[in-house]
Amino acid sequence: MLKTIFKKELLENIFSYRFPLFFLICAILIVSSLYVHYLDYSKRVSDYNEQIRLSRNELASSRVIDLHFGRVPLKGFLPPSPLSIFATGFETSLPKFYEFQAEGFKPGDTSIGDESVLSVFGKFDFIFIVQMVISLIVLLFASDLIAGEKELGTLRGILSNSVPRHTLLMGKLWGGFAAVWLPFVMTFLLGIILLGIASFPLSKAGLLVRMIVIFVSASLFILVYFALGLMISASSSRARTALVAILLVWIFFQLVIPKLSDMVASVVYPIRTETVVSMEKSLIVKTLDDEKAKQLGKQYETLFGKGYAYKADPEPASKRDEWNTYKTQLERQVRERKSLQLRNLEEGYRREKRIQQTIAGNLSLISPSAAFTRFLTDVCGTGEIDKEKYLEAVKFYQQTLDTALYSHVDKTTVIMPSGSTASSSSIGELADLKSLPSFSMKKASLSEVVAGNFGSLISLVFWLIAPFAAAYVQFLRYDVR
Repeated sequence: MLKTIFKKELLENIFSYRFPLFFLICAILIVSSLYVHYLDYSKRVSDYNEQIRLSRNELASSRVIDLHFGRVPLKGFLPPSPLSIFATGFETSLPKFYEFQAEGFKPGDTSIGDESVLSVFGKFDFIFIVQMVISLIVLLFASDLIAGEKELGTLRGILSNSVPRHTLLMGKLWGGFAAVWLPFVMTFLLGIILLGIASFPLSKAGLLVRMIVIFVSASLFILVYFALGLMISASSSRARTALVAILLVWIFFQLVIPKLSDMVASVVYPIRTETVVSMEKSLIVKTLDDEKAKQLGKQYETLFGKGYAYKADPEPASKRDEWNTYKTQLERQVRERKSLQLRNLEEGYRREKRIQQTIAGNLSLISPSAAFTRFLTDVCGTGEIDKEKYLEAVKFYQQTLDTALYSHVDKTTVIMPSGSTASSSSIGELADLKSLPSFSMKKASLSEVVAGNFGSLISLVFWLIAPFAAAYVQFLRYDVR
């Protein structure tokens, strides 16, 4: 019986006008989107390789002394993610590179400057097509699955026979879902074949597994929305009523919840902006450096006399050791205080940011679309996990350069009690350019992605089970009289 109902629903949908229309939409959107984004990815890879080459040439032609003093900034570039052809995510909004100097790192340009305002708000990639276009069409497919037969009276005739209701419901669910899943499968495979012909690195380590995960996740997401449509259809007595309810549910899940979650989190738990934190860091550095310079100036006058011009190696030599010892101890103390205050400020801000993001993330998981987006962008290497890994790699590289390069420079600034300022600088040891490490970023593994998206996966599983359970209850309670 289940097989008969499944076959009936499948054939009815296949031979309706909706099936070829849906297949055409999937074929045009998915295949063209994958190919266009592959061309964009190829361009970004070419730009990335050229930037790496130019950066190495600039480094090779630079003087070591200029590198020590930070007059020639070193750069760390963000490697393009191959699976960004499926989900752009943060790929184009993150800085293409960071510049590293003795004073710290700063972000470079982003790809957003090359785009129009229309393309910035919502990339028309694979995840957008599945989330915004296919989900709505799937809901419309399911809108009259039960409500339409209630309205026509055919459901009463079917249930008057000895057909178990759960069998009928399961047959309608899987038969209807197969009708919308088959066009998706065919066009997805067609897109992958086209990518293979276009020399996309399908055989690259881990990519094929992740593409399978993308396909399975998208299929489950489509099933989630079909189950939602089935639930609404089972709860409605008319197809028109089901259609209106479906549109409202789609707007709520696709537009309201994902956009509202960040706004609510910022209101419930407001925090400082990155700009404010950056200014606070600059203030800490300037305050401590000025305090150190004034103490050095006061001690200098105490040892060598008022009006004695500042020199890196002052006379008499008998007091020079005392001056160098005092200067070394004070610089170490100030450096430790600076490091402690900056670390506390950074950790405090990151903790606040993490709490706000947790609130926003938990609120957004009410929507299966938000859960799907979070998970799939992380699978593609363009989500929040790899965004954090990029920033961690930048911080680590700055620390590495501080140790290997910038720490060899001894800069001393003194502010005399009279208000006059003097400074000197020297390099203790010249670094070997060949020994300087290159910037590198380790992408998140698939296990890290799964562990970091536990909440998203729970949300998707819930929305996979709950709508069908609700539809089953409503269908059992339906009175055929």
